[in-house]
Amino acid sequence: MAAAQAMQSSGGAGIPLLEASLLQVPGAGRKMSGIELATAKSMAASLTMPTFKVTRNIRIGTLLRAAKANGVSATVAIAQACALAMKARPKMNAAFQPPDRIVERDHVDVGIAVDTGSGLIVPVLRGCASRDSAELAADWKDLVKRARTRHLKPAEWANPTFTVSNMGMLGVDWFDAIPTPGTSTIVAISATNDDGLAPFTVSADHRVVNGADVAWWLTELKRLIEAPGEWLAPAGPAIPAGDWDYDVVVIGAGLGGEDAARDLVSHGLKVALINDTPLPGGECLWRGCIPSKAWRAAADRMRDRADDARLGVDGTNDGVTLDWGRLEAERRRILETRGGMADKADRALKIDVIQGWGAFIDAHTVMINTAGNQDDPHLRSLIADGVDPHDLPTVTQMGVKTKTFGCAVIATGAPPFVPPIPGAREGLRDRSVLTSDTVWHLDARPQRLVVVGAGAIGLEMAQMFADFGSDVTVLEAQDRVLAEVEGEVAKNLAALIDGEQRIALHTSARVGGISGSVGDVTVRFTDADGAEHSVSCDRVLMATGKRPVTDGLNLGDAGVDTDRGTILVDKRGRTSAPHIFAVGDVIGGYMLAHTAGQQGRVAAATILGGNRVYDQALDSGVIFTRPQAAFAGLSKEQAKDAGFDPVEVKTLVKVDAQAMIKGEDHGLIKLVVDKPSRRIVGVHLLADHADTLIGQAVMMVTGRMTVDQVAWAIHPHPTQTEMFGDVARRLVARLDRSKRKR
Repeated sequence: MAAAQAMQSSGGAGIPLLEASLLQVPGAGRKMSGIELATAKSMAASLTMPTFKVTRNIRIGTLLRAAKANGVSATVAIAQACALAMKARPKMNAAFQPPDRIVERDHVDVGIAVDTGSGLIVPVLRGCASRDSAELAADWKDLVKRARTRHLKPAEWANPTFTVSNMGMLGVDWFDAIPTPGTSTIVAISATNDDGLAPFTVSADHRVVNGADVAWWLTELKRLIEAPGEWLAPAGPAIPAGDWDYDVVVIGAGLGGEDAARDLVSHGLKVALINDTPLPGGECLWRGCIPSKAWRAAADRMRDRADDARLGVDGTNDGVTLDWGRLEAERRRILETRGGMADKADRALKIDVIQGWGAFIDAHTVMINTAGNQDDPHLRSLIADGVDPHDLPTVTQMGVKTKTFGCAVIATGAPPFVPPIPGAREGLRDRSVLTSDTVWHLDARPQRLVVVGAGAIGLEMAQMFADFGSDVTVLEAQDRVLAEVEGEVAKNLAALIDGEQRIALHTSARVGGISGSVGDVTVRFTDADGAEHSVSCDRVLMATGKRPVTDGLNLGDAGVDTDRGTILVDKRGRTSAPHIFAVGDVIGGYMLAHTAGQQGRVAAATILGGNRVYDQALDSGVIFTRPQAAFAGLSKEQAKDAGFDPVEVKTLVKVDAQAMIKGEDHGLIKLVVDKPSRRIVGVHLLADHADTLIGQAVMMVTGRMTVDQVAWAIHPHPTQTEMFGDVARRLVARLDRSKRKR
C-alpha cells in the first residue's frame, strides 16, 4: 500500500511522495543537496521493484591479505571480484528499462558506498572488469578523497551498473540493501563472524534476474574471493616445497621460454631450459620474425631503387637482380650468429640448457627424449615434426632423461595450420605446398606464387616475393585482410597492395582444391559472387594462421587443461595446475614474439611471488609490409566493448614533410581516446616507418598517457613524430570546445 501511495503524487522537487496528510513533519527544514535529492528520488522509485534476497557466507581473509600486500583496498578488491564474477552470470549487470525492455551491458561500473562522516555517498568505480587492480585502486583513492570533501562531479556518482554496500566495515552483523533504478542487483556485505565468514546478501530485481542467477553468481564470487591469486595477486612464491632436480623447468626456448628462464635464474633459482633444436630462438629466430626481415631488407633495397630518379639519382635501377644464393647464405649466417649469441648468454647465466623433446610424466616430472635431436639449428627435433618416437633409435642408443621440478613453464609455440583443402596435405609432401615453416628451404624464388591467407604472414610474403620479381596471387577467405589490425588501416593497406603490378588480391575467396607438382600447380577457388576460377603457379604458400598442437606433451598427466589444443591460462599464465604455467603461441591470443616474451616475464614474476599480469589491451604489433601497419592498444570498437567512451582522431601521412621528401606518403595515424578521462587507449598506424613510430605509441598506451600530455610534448622537427603532436592537439581542441558548449 505504501508503494502504491508513493507513486500517486509528486512534490515540487519531482520526488514521488506519500499523501501530504501522512507526512506531518514539524520544523522549517533545509533544502536538500544535489546528492540527497538524487538519493531521495532513487530510493522512492526503488519501492516499485519486486525484489528478493539471497545470502552466502564467504571467507574473505585470503583476499584481505592479498589486497594489503598489493596496496589495494579491500573495497576495490571486492568490487573487482564482483565484476569478474559477472562473466559467469552477466544478467547480474543488466537492468529493467520501463516499460518492457532489459538493458544488457558489457561494462561493469560499480557504485560503492562511502562513509563521509555525515552520511553515505556512492561514487562509481568504472570499468571494474576491464582494468587492473592498481589502476582501479588509484581511481578509487581519488574518488573517496573527493567524496569526503563533497567535490564529486554528478557524472562520478551517476549510472552504476551494480552496487556494493560494505557496512561490515562499520561492524554491522547483518543487513540487506535496496537496488536502485538503473541496476538490478546490490550486494550487502556484513561483518566477519568468529568463523571468519562474512555474509554477502544480494537484493535483486526479479524482473531481470532469478534465484538461480544470483545463486550461481554468489558461487563464482565465493570462488574468486577465496582464491584471489588467479586474478588479484599471488600470495607468495609459487614453487611448492620439495626436493626437486630443478626449481623450474622451461619447455621451449623461444622468446617466451628464454625470457622466463633468464628472469628466474637471475633470482637464484635452478632452471632447466629444454629445447628441441641445438640453439635457442624458437620460431621468431629460425622460422619467423628474423628470417623474414632479412628477406624484407633485400626487397626494400630493390623497391626503393625505383624511386631514385625522382630525386635525381640515375643509373641505380638498371638491371637490378636478386642473387638468391647469396641472400640465403647471409640470412642463415645472421640466424646462426644470433642463435649462438643467445646460447652463450643462457649458459653464462647458469641456465641448464638441454636439447631434446620435453613431455610430462606426472605433475612434477618431465621426460626429455633426445632420440629425435638434429645437429642443424635450422631443423627441429624429428618428434616435433611428427615422427613417432617409437620409430626412432632406441632409448639405450640415444637416451631418455627424467627430471623433477617444482614449477614448469610451457613455451612450445604453435605450428602452421593447414586447413582441410583437397590436395593441400599431399602438396606438403612434395613441397609444392609450403608453410611458414618450410618456405625457408626454397632453393630459388618461384616465378609464380599463390598465397592462401591475407594475415600478417601472407601479406608480408606476398609483397616480398613480388618485389623479388614473382607474380603473386593472394586468396583470403574473409571479406577483409589482417583481422587483427584496425579496420581503416587494413582497408587502406589492402587497396595499396592490390594496386601493385605483380600482386592480385582476392578477398571472400574460398579455395576448393590444389593439384599438380612443383612448377605446375593449379589452385581452384570461388569468388565472392560464387564464380569459379583457377590460377596456375609454381608453388602455393599456406599462410592460414597457426594453431597449438599439444598432444605430445602429455598435459593430461600433469593436470593441465586444454581447449582444442590451446592451453587454458589466467592472466598470469597459470594453468589449471597452479604450479605449471604456459606462455606464447601455445595459449592462443596474439601469436607474436614480444607477446610471448612479456608473458614469459609475467610467469617468472608470478613464480617468484611478484604481482604482474599480461594485459592484451596494452599489447602492440607491426606488419612489415610497405607501408607498414602497426597498432598499440585498442581500436574504437574494442575500446567501446571494454567499457570506454571512445573518440578517435586521425591525420594523413601525406601532410608530413619527411614523407613527402622520401615519396612515402601513403597512410595515416589514428588515436583512440577515452573521452571522460582523455586517456589514450589505442594508436593505429599505416606508414612506411611505423616500426620506428610505434615505440612512442606503446609508451602512450602502456603509460596511460592523456591526449593533453601528447599534445603538449615537444616533438623534434622535422620528424614524423610531429604527427602525434599535431593530431593530439586537434583532438584536445575538439574536446575543449565540446566541454565549453556544455
